[in-house]
Amino acid sequence: MKRTLAILALAALALGCSDSRRYDQAIGVLIDVSGTYSDKRVETVNVIKREILPHMVPGDTLLVIRIDSESYDKENVEALLTLDRRPSHANAQKLAMARKLDGFARREQGSKHTDIPGAIMLASEYLAEVGSGSRVMLIFSDLQEDLPAGSKRALAKDELQGTHVAAMNVKRLNRDTSDPRVFRDRLAAWEGRVKSAGAIDWRTFMDATKLPDYLNEVR
Repeated sequence: MKRTLAILALAALALGCSDSRRYDQAIGVLIDVSGTYSDKRVETVNVIKREILPHMVPGDTLLVIRIDSESYDKENVEALLTLDRRPSHANAQKLAMARKLDGFARREQGSKHTDIPGAIMLASEYLAEVGSGSRVMLIFSDLQEDLPAGSKRALAKDELQGTHVAAMNVKRLNRDTSDPRVFRDRLAAWEGRVKSAGAIDWRTFMDATKLPDYLNEVR
């Protein structure tokens, strides 16, 4: 009887100490290739290769989406990768992803318009489908939206539910330098927009080296 009670006690202790939380992370990177931000593509890819990809662990997912004139299109998915649970395979996948991103950086491309919300909507669908323990959306853009005539975009109230959103390396436009309030108002407007769509929080980064700590913080 005593032995049975001891076994039950150990089993209860094991159950109580178990952690069922998922620690895998899905990262959606949105890269603006339009207008004034088109010259930032190589720099952005280098940030991914240096500050994001090396710090991903087996089970993590990386999604890269292009922001152009019509971003809500599966053709705008430049890369989608979930790292294998086996570390050796995951490292090989990272190398292959780095080469793929280099190809994207070298490719000549651009667009007349900037459909940021379309890219956000597309990314939110992919990130939700992955079902990771945490979801992060990183937007590399000047955040100046410019939709083509006839295009309509509206983020649903739960579009970004459970997602951390951050704007990285937001390029300042000419009018931003002449009046910084224009730049700050644009950032504030996007913060309100993503939070209204259910985002957990909104951050902005100018220093790319802070990304690893941020991603670890929200994991």
